[in-house]
Amino acid sequence: MMLRNSTAVLVVLAGTTLWGQSSTGSLVHGRQPVMATSNAESLAATTRARTASNQQLQDMGITLAKMHALLKQMQTNTPGSRAKDPMAKANFDMWALMLEQLDKQYEQLRVAVRSREDLEARRAALYKQADEKAAAAAKSAAAAAKAAPAVSNATSQPPAVPAAVQTPVTPASSTSPN
Repeated sequence: MMLRNSTAVLVVLAGTTLWGQSSTGSLVHGRQPVMATSNAESLAATTRARTASNQQLQDMGITLAKMHALLKQMQTNTPGSRAKDPMAKANFDMWALMLEQLDKQYEQLRVAVRSREDLEARRAALYKQADEKAAAAAKSAAAAAKAAPAVSNATSQPPAVPAAVQTPVTPASSTSPN
């Protein structure tokens, strides 16, 4: 009976170790810098990052659920020996505390992911608003440029002078020093 409990504890320990290594490894090594040159590339990179973080969050939740189930199974399989054996009781208490801490960290990560998604949505809305504003300004500038030549042509011609007011130009007599 004690061998089975030790095996179960080792399985849980190995699972948490692997889970910890895979989650930190994927965060550090799996992250790619997002340096987009257009809105389409930026949107695609944001979507990939969001999908990856949601997948990691989901995997973490599944692993925690499995760990809780395993701990509960271990506790139900050893009801008599746990009350008698202080070492077994201490082990179960330790695992319960560890899972409680992991649950807190999971909740913090879940909140952080949701906050990031909210921030990304706000950022995308601001970029969309700025793009619309720039397009409206460009359209307004194009309309103003189109109207400007017609106005400048009308104002650049000299006003017509009536013939009676025109004075003939007479060449001035010039004396040449030569």
